[in-house]
Amino acid sequence: MATYKEIHGTNIEVVSSDPSNPVEGQLWYNTSTNKVKGFLISAGSWATSDVMNTGRGQLAGGGTQTAALAFGGRQGSPGFAWSTLTESYNGSAWTAVNVLNTGRAKLGGAGTNTSSLAFGGSTPGKTAATESWNGSNWTNVNSLNSPRETLAGSGVSNTSSLAFGGGDGNAGTTTGATETWNGSNWSTVNPLNVARQGLAGVGTQTAALAFGSTQPVTYHYAELWNGSNWTAVNPTNSDLGLRAGSGTSTNALAFGGQPYTAPPTGVESWNGTNWTNVTSLGTKRYGPGGAGVSNSSALCFAGNIGGPPTATTEKWNAGPATVNFATS
Repeated sequence: MATYKEIHGTNIEVVSSDPSNPVEGQLWYNTSTNKVKGFLISAGSWATSDVMNTGRGQLAGGGTQTAALAFGGRQGSPGFAWSTLTESYNGSAWTAVNVLNTGRAKLGGAGTNTSSLAFGGSTPGKTAATESWNGSNWTNVNSLNSPRETLAGSGVSNTSSLAFGGGDGNAGTTTGATETWNGSNWSTVNPLNVARQGLAGVGTQTAALAFGSTQPVTYHYAELWNGSNWTAVNPTNSDLGLRAGSGTSTNALAFGGQPYTAPPTGVESWNGTNWTNVTSLGTKRYGPGGAGVSNSSALCFAGNIGGPPTATTEKWNAGPATVNFATS
């Protein structure tokens, strides 16, 4: 019978205590406990959480699972209005706070619940308008160089953000235009390799991940931004647009999407190289808002479910686990 070393080229590591920083798939034998152990990432699960005050779709958001901001979108009532509403989340409840100056949906957003940027979107025509959030109020600031809707964004604050992609909505005109925000002005930089709209993004101004689209037919396309250029990476497993995400350019979660009934799942985890299908949302939806800092901790809120938009919020949790494979 072939040994583990003959098959894999190495022995199982022998240690007296469990490694402090193991990697996924690592195996070892612990001489203190006389056990063969391995390090895996749990499958993760969604848990329904606190309902927003007002349901809406195609909104923007930012922050973390316990400190998030939701803004804009399209309300179901009255008359599917373009919303100015802003809500802040503290981990247990949503609170209505001061509204945007311009009601809009299909906008881009970046930042935290105390320092955010809202840009572009539909009013209902495409706009370049940009607003900065300081934790209390929205202030109109300098506009994008290229007006657009159904764009994506990334960034950590209202002084460091990235806007990319977008288009004219149902008109079908798309762009790969990318712009950086320094707290005062937008600067045009190198565009996406594939122009598209209805995409999502996560990360920072200098390290971002763009994925998905609704137009053109490159729904599963993904690209990485390194601060200077976009590079194509492995595509998502599902052909979906109008998704949301959480995390960084190397550790992200994509969730939701249009069509919201699309198989096999609306949720995928990104490890910096590949996408893996994980547990689906409890309420499938497109155009939700998203917040979170990794693929193991995320918040999904609002979105469309085929009719009036939902106010449902769900929390995603997945984490590392050390598994005992055998005992002596």
